[in-house]
Amino acid sequence: MTPRGSVARLTRLVLPGMRERGRGRIVTVTSVGGAVGQPFADAYCAAKFAVEGLMQSLAPVVAPFGVDVSIVEPAAVASSFTDSVHLAAPGPYADLQRAYLDRTSSAFTTAQSAEDAARTVVEAATTSAPRFRWQTSEAAVRFAGLSLADLDGSRVLGVTQTWLRSDA
Repeated sequence: MTPRGSVARLTRLVLPGMRERGRGRIVTVTSVGGAVGQPFADAYCAAKFAVEGLMQSLAPVVAPFGVDVSIVEPAAVASSFTDSVHLAAPGPYADLQRAYLDRTSSAFTTAQSAEDAARTVVEAATTSAPRFRWQTSEAAVRFAGLSLADLDGSRVLGVTQTWLRSDA
């Protein structure tokens, strides 16, 4: 995404009007990848973590102006998301990446529909009881919960390390 189209830039553009009106709601779709770092998805997860940090930092600052901030964290959504993912050049990580891609591809075979995920976005935008964090499925709740309840990080790393084994 270019800086002209960034979440931060758009947020800066809409906030003055919301502050003036004394109300508003910002709903940003991130991913469970913004809560749980995943092997071979470092750039993707870093971007999602950054957006979640931005929104979490912004939420208490704009709340006194009547502006609610929410993030929506889908897990796998039935799409062509993994169609363009290929093994990198052969090297020391090739077997690990192959195991991860096999695991990830299977996760997308049972993924929720885009329409189902969109219902959560609509709910976050229209609810009379806004909250900061929304997951779009039970799978997303379980997955995001790995990290959000893992104060020392051992639970997340224990799970994601198994994704790199071909026998997992």
